[in-house]
Amino acid sequence: MPTIQTDARFLGLDLSALGRSVRQAWSDMQGSPPFSWLTPDASVVLLQQDGGESLWRGGSRRGVSGKGIQAPFVAVELPDELLLRRTLTIPAMGEVDTASAAALQVRTVSPFIEQDLVWGYRTRPGAAGGANFLDLALASRKQIAQYLEAQTKRLGGKTPEVWVDLAAGAPIVFNGYGEGARLASGARGRWARYGLLASALILMAAIFVTPTLQLRARAIEAVGAYDDVVHRTPALVKEREVLMQSVEKLNVLSELLAGRVEPMRVLDRLTKVLPDDTALQGFTLKGPKVTITGLTANASALMQILGEQPGIRDVRAPTPTTRVAGANSKENFVIEFSLDPQEFGVALVSQPAAMTASMPASTVTSAAPAGVVNAPSTPVAKPASAPSAAASASTATAPPAAPGALVPVFGGSPPQVPAKSSSAKPERKGAP
Repeated sequence: MPTIQTDARFLGLDLSALGRSVRQAWSDMQGSPPFSWLTPDASVVLLQQDGGESLWRGGSRRGVSGKGIQAPFVAVELPDELLLRRTLTIPAMGEVDTASAAALQVRTVSPFIEQDLVWGYRTRPGAAGGANFLDLALASRKQIAQYLEAQTKRLGGKTPEVWVDLAAGAPIVFNGYGEGARLASGARGRWARYGLLASALILMAAIFVTPTLQLRARAIEAVGAYDDVVHRTPALVKEREVLMQSVEKLNVLSELLAGRVEPMRVLDRLTKVLPDDTALQGFTLKGPKVTITGLTANASALMQILGEQPGIRDVRAPTPTTRVAGANSKENFVIEFSLDPQEFGVALVSQPAAMTASMPASTVTSAAPAGVVNAPSTPVAKPASAPSAAASASTATAPPAAPGALVPVFGGSPPQVPAKSSSAKPERKGAP
C-alpha cells in the first residue's frame, strides 16, 4: 500500500526549509542598519530591583532615573537570586540556529520542569575568530509570578515585561510576558514607515513619469489631429482642384483679353479725332492692324493727326490718294495703322454702386464674350459697307453688376446705347 508523505517537498526541494530561510533572511534584514532605522524604538520604564526607575529605549539606558518616569511600556528587573545563568561560546550563525542552540542547552542544564521553566538568551560578539558569546538565563515561572505580585503597586495596572542581567548592556528578555505589546507596536510603526517610504517612492516615480505621460498624451492628440486632417484632406483636395481649374480658366481668359483690341474703343477714338470734313466708308480690324477708307479734304493732314494719337503707330497709305471730281472734290484715301493693346484693349474699372444700380438692364450690351459691357461714349459714323469686326458685335441684355464690382469698359464711361439704329448709311462729319 503506498504511503502518503506529508512533508513539503517539490522536485526534491524541502519547501519548509526554504520558507524558514526566507523568513530568517527577512528577519536578519530587519536588523541591518538600513532597515532597522525603519523600526521605531519604544520607550520602556524599567522598575529596578533596588526600587529605582530608569528609561530605556532601543535596548540601552537613556540616563534618566528617578521617580514618576512616563513611558508607554513598563519592565521589571528580576533579582539575581531568582536566576540561573550560563555563558557559552558559539560560532557565528543565524537567529533561528542560535535560538535552537540556546533551547537545546537550556533543556540540558535546566533544573526546572518544562511547565515551570522560563528562559531567555542574548548574544554578544566574541573576541576573535568569528565566535560569539551566548548568555543564558533560567528562572521558575512560579517565583516570577510571586515577585510580580509583590510589585503590583509599582506597576499601576500595566502588564510588565521581565528583564534580567542588565550589567552587560542589552537586557535578557523573558518571553511570555508583556514584551508582545512592545513588539507589536514596533511592527506597526515599522509597517507605517514602510508605507510612507512606499508612498514617497510612488510620488517620486509619478514625478518622473508625469512628463512622459504628458508627452504620450500630446502624441496621442497629435495622432488624432493627423487622422482628422487625413479624413478632411480628400474634400479639401477636391476643392483645391476646382479652385486651380478656375484659376487656369481665369489665366487663359486674361491672356485672351490682354492681346485683344476692342473695336468700339477704336471707333470711339476715331469719332473724336477725325476732322468734320472726313467721312469713313470702310473700317477693317484684324488683330492690332486697322485699315480705314473714306473721303477727306486733306489725306496728309489726316495721316498726321492719326500719327499723333497715343496708341496708334505705323500710320501709312498702302495706295495712292485719288481726288474725286466735282465742285466739292475730296480725296479718296486708304490708311493703315497699328494699335497698342494697352491703349485699346479691355480695361477693368470699379463701377460705383449708384451708377450700376441706376443703369437699366436693357441698355447693357455685350460685344464679344458674355458679361463684357460694350459702351461707346459717342455715336460713330457707320461705314457704307458692313465691316467684319463691327458685324460680329451683337446686342444682349445682362443683369447689372454688383456695387463696387470690377467690370470691363470699352471706349470710356458706359452710357446708354440705343437699342436700334435707323440709318444704315455712312455719316459724314461736318457735312452741310
